Amino acid sequence: MNQSVPKTIGIAGNLGKPESRDRLFELLNLLNHTQVTTLLEQEAAALAGRPHDAQPLRAIGTKADLIIVLGGDGTILRVARELEGATTPLLGINLGSLGFLTSVPSHDLPAAVQQVLTGAYAISQRFTIETTLLRNGHRLESHRALNDAVVSRGAFSRIVRLRVSIDDEWLTEYVCDGMIFATPTGSTAYSLSAGGPILLPQARACILTPICAHALSNRPIVAGEDSVVRCQVAGAAGELLLTIDGQVQMRMQVGDEVEVRRSPHPVRLATLTGQTYFDVLRQKLKWSGSNV
Repeated sequence: MNQSVPKTIGIAGNLGKPESRDRLFELLNLLNHTQVTTLLEQEAAALAGRPHDAQPLRAIGTKADLIIVLGGDGTILRVARELEGATTPLLGINLGSLGFLTSVPSHDLPAAVQQVLTGAYAISQRFTIETTLLRNGHRLESHRALNDAVVSRGAFSRIVRLRVSIDDEWLTEYVCDGMIFATPTGSTAYSLSAGGPILLPQARACILTPICAHALSNRPIVAGEDSVVRCQVAGAAGELLLTIDGQVQMRMQVGDEVEVRRSPHPVRLATLTGQTYFDVLRQKLKWSGSNV
């Protein structure tokens, strides 16, 4: 479905990547010949020689109709986090290697800008989870995740014991290396590598995927949209970490509890017309069909 043509476009990205400088100047040149107002994240403004135009991402999120992100999936995750709940659509231009979230190849930048400026793009609203770390019943930190929240052991730690309940009903105690709480968007990330299922982006659910569980009967579980999942550390022989989207990390200790529930703040990703999620899956996972 076509969208309204954006009048203000924000620009953000991982500008330490080799080709990011060239793509930034290409993007600015494309937009300079239009009536669109551009807002630049601090790093982009400095690289472009426009330091007076620099704005923090949170401010850009309140003013822009769309934000074009230059980088990889990690950059999209960072930008989504720093928007602090703003629902400005993000269009990712892939300068990385995987590109599930930044699915537009960098060489298609001119065509992507043309589609955006004619409203020929769609919006995919992504389910996110709110993860809270509790100690002795007191909330320590809370963060939104677009991909996943992961309880994992440190480099030299031994197995951990995790007591899990869903909606105040005890599930089981896992003896494992950790636990992944993944969104549908994150189902193609760490959870997939650990044996979890792929959920379509429009799904509203949370996947619980144990990491190297010591009972072969322990399998991933999909909790409902409004479920509240609690995971308590019953035992650990070393360092334990809670990591949000691979970027925010908190140290845990025995007795700590992680609460995972639906976040009221989804993330909106822009997708170009003619591009489907299944196209991305086939390309990124190299699905070519049966050779039999």
